[in-house]
Amino acid sequence: MRAVLGIEAAWTEREPSGVALIVDLGSGWRLVEVASSYAAFVSHKDADPIVRHRGSLPDAPSLLAAAHEKLGGTVDLVAIDMPLSLIPIAGRRASDNMISSDYGARHASTHTPSVTRPGRLSDELRIGFEVAGYPLAVSEPRGRALLEV
Repeated sequence: MRAVLGIEAAWTEREPSGVALIVDLGSGWRLVEVASSYAAFVSHKDADPIVRHRGSLPDAPSLLAAAHEKLGGTVDLVAIDMPLSLIPIAGRRASDNMISSDYGARHASTHTPSVTRPGRLSDELRIGFEVAGYPLAVSEPRGRALLEV
């Protein structure tokens, strides 16, 4: 079994971040669960439904524990749609410029990161997943890893 936890991260704690869990049992990938916020992903099925999803600070151990419960197994890869770096992000990076150059005409360029956005949210996600055993992969991932996508 291979499993990926995907996060469409909001760049602010005021807005909710989407979470998806996919798995490949050998016959192709399938969606296990999708949620409109961190809170919705970690909540139990019998909990009251969330009427309006709100943003929150990410909690990597809670997200991984919820994924493990839903899978009955461990997540192999965490993929986050947010700038992640081992050094502080102060502005556009070479990768941001290359993606925008190649895909901007197709309306798929990148947002401009700064010290404040995503700022500490990016750092908290990276550090939280690293402490949980998912280090940021800055080259080919080996074992459990965290990826910026």
